[in-house]
Amino acid sequence: MTEEPRLASESIAGERPYQEDSVLVQHLSDGRVLVAVADGMGGHAAGEVASALALETLVAALEDGIGIDKAVEMANREVHDKAKDPGKHGMGTTLTAALIDDGEYMIANVGDSRGYLISDAGIRQVTEDHSFVAEAMKRGQSEAEAMNTPYRDALTRSIGTSADVEVDVFGPFPVEPDTALVLCSDGLYKTLDDGELRRIYVESGSPRGAAQTLVSSALENGSDDNITVAIAEYGEVPRVQGQSTQSIDFDPSDHADDPGPVFGQTDHAASDGTPGDPVPAGGASAADADTEPSIPAVEVPPSRETPVAANAETGLPTGVVAVGVAVALALVAWLLMGAL
Repeated sequence: MTEEPRLASESIAGERPYQEDSVLVQHLSDGRVLVAVADGMGGHAAGEVASALALETLVAALEDGIGIDKAVEMANREVHDKAKDPGKHGMGTTLTAALIDDGEYMIANVGDSRGYLISDAGIRQVTEDHSFVAEAMKRGQSEAEAMNTPYRDALTRSIGTSADVEVDVFGPFPVEPDTALVLCSDGLYKTLDDGELRRIYVESGSPRGAAQTLVSSALENGSDDNITVAIAEYGEVPRVQGQSTQSIDFDPSDHADDPGPVFGQTDHAASDGTPGDPVPAGGASAADADTEPSIPAVEVPPSRETPVAANAETGLPTGVVAVGVAVALALVAWLLMGAL
């Protein structure tokens, strides 16, 4: 399959005072596509170093022709060695990466960042979490029971915390038309279940819009972690009817109180049948705009105040004209009586 994917990513610190997630969506020099998410651990200036270093090492290894499993192992060694530096002891990161090559894709995973496949048929989690909660659920505990422990955020496998690491590799799978690979950190999925994630995706008009809406939705739903998502969409996942396919340049981290995207414009026909000036879609009036626009000739609705009748020749209100005529007649009559 030779079609180029549509790529998008979004990453915010969310409720955290610092950002430890790293993300990339890019074409490698040989034309392959790499999409990856890393969720760092160790605090400010440690977790962010671990996640960034893991992705940098991954890219360099893949560019050198190394397979994705060995490339992730190299990333693990680099982060582990860096963790020996002062202030970096104990740092680590998750790493989930999708490598797309000549109509096939593979996903490598260490930790609890996830890879999903979204299509018209639904949503499927491709990766498996390396976490205490996931392992407890495999042993028969419910998710509620597993989450009700002090170890609910603990990882059973991560990049950099040991000299060696076992890497899960899924695939290769064929790239199907009209599907999307969605990779994310746990800051996204811990407040959005699979059904919500897919619903938001298909209600968004594009990969860019989906990435932004997913991140902002997770934040609004109470996520207390960094939130990151990366997307590679082939073709176009069928959207909900009526949704636009145009992305919106909106950063939820910088525009928490933003009223929303600016509406598009349509041609509004004048009463004579000729096209009028464009007006905001949805019928917004000029009074609603922040700046005074150029107003086309349109029919103005009547005021709610009771109108006052006016004399057609003088332009004065009819009552004023009537009083003036009466006064003039009275004056003429008085003058005539005086002359008699």
